[in-house]
Amino acid sequence: MARLVDSPPAGAAGARVLVVEDEPAICRALARYLKRAGYQVQTAASVPEALAAVSRGRFEALLVDLRLPGGSGLDVLAHVRTRSPETRLIMMSGNAEVADAAAAVEQRIDALIQKPFDLAEVGVRVGEAVARYRAAGSATAERALLESRVRQRDTESKLWVLRAAHSLAHAVEAKDPYTAGHAQRVTGYALEIARADGGVETERFRLAGRLHDVGKIGVPDSVLNKPARLTPEEFDLVRQHPGTGARILEPLIDDPLVIGVVRWHHERWDGGGYPDGLAGLDIPLPARILAVADTLDAMTSQRSYRSAQPWAAAVAEIRRGAGSQFDPRVVHLFEAVLPGLEDLFREYDAGGAPTPPLACGEHAEEPIDGLPPIQS
Repeated sequence: MARLVDSPPAGAAGARVLVVEDEPAICRALARYLKRAGYQVQTAASVPEALAAVSRGRFEALLVDLRLPGGSGLDVLAHVRTRSPETRLIMMSGNAEVADAAAAVEQRIDALIQKPFDLAEVGVRVGEAVARYRAAGSATAERALLESRVRQRDTESKLWVLRAAHSLAHAVEAKDPYTAGHAQRVTGYALEIARADGGVETERFRLAGRLHDVGKIGVPDSVLNKPARLTPEEFDLVRQHPGTGARILEPLIDDPLVIGVVRWHHERWDGGGYPDGLAGLDIPLPARILAVADTLDAMTSQRSYRSAQPWAAAVAEIRRGAGSQFDPRVVHLFEAVLPGLEDLFREYDAGGAPTPPLACGEHAEEPIDGLPPIQS
């Protein structure tokens, strides 16, 4: 046998090692040697004892004899691979056990030590196994930390994107004082209808409602604020805003629900809308719902070229549009929540002003659409 080491190999101090050996003299020698090397050593003399030890605690490395009472070292190997795949495994075998030793090698053990062995070789192999265990654990921890940082950066990026999108939406309303608060009112009406259906994810839909007219940033103020009927050329400019809004948001927001509402909220059930002339069920449900809410607010809001219509007249117009402009099922949902919609209208009409846009350099204290505030 080689001389005992006086100090533990680098990186080995405190490592937990299980020695599974049924020959008492060999087991004691291995345990004494490894303890002198700085390891925490536990021993087992059979397969059942080894499985019990593994079930009770975590080991960084196992030193296992191939021939054991109650089974085989291969049984221990299979159990550990299932229960604790990160644990490193070293097998010991006699010269007569070549076939079984080959099977152990195929199971991706860290080392195979032939009996009779030199304790110095055992020390080297155990040290290498523990180093692999700790290196893998360190890599896992570093990967987890990196993934956490990436998730944090992704969340912060989403927040900045949402702030930019909201700023664009506020800029649109600032261009047209007659429609200030339009996005918030439309969103409130649309959410009321969507909740009656239950098939629309409300937080994403809320964001879609707030941003649905963002494309109007590209429409000249002279057209948006014109106090008279638009010319065909001017109306063509207005008709471009859903497509413009989708193009603005597509690089910023990877969400088909939001992009779909922005692009298709002016499509009609009968196919006569814009920008793509979609009809019927080809129009996504969230866009069909928002179309009703958008029309409701447009008719009941003061515009530069006309006065606001009474609530009853707007409701009657939406009813008349069922089957032509609007999805009849969505109009049915609209009817079902009409009292709640009217309550919202009264609240808005009584001066339930929308939250003003953030000034340059300000930060919202409340989360935006379910995302936490940016940590500065």
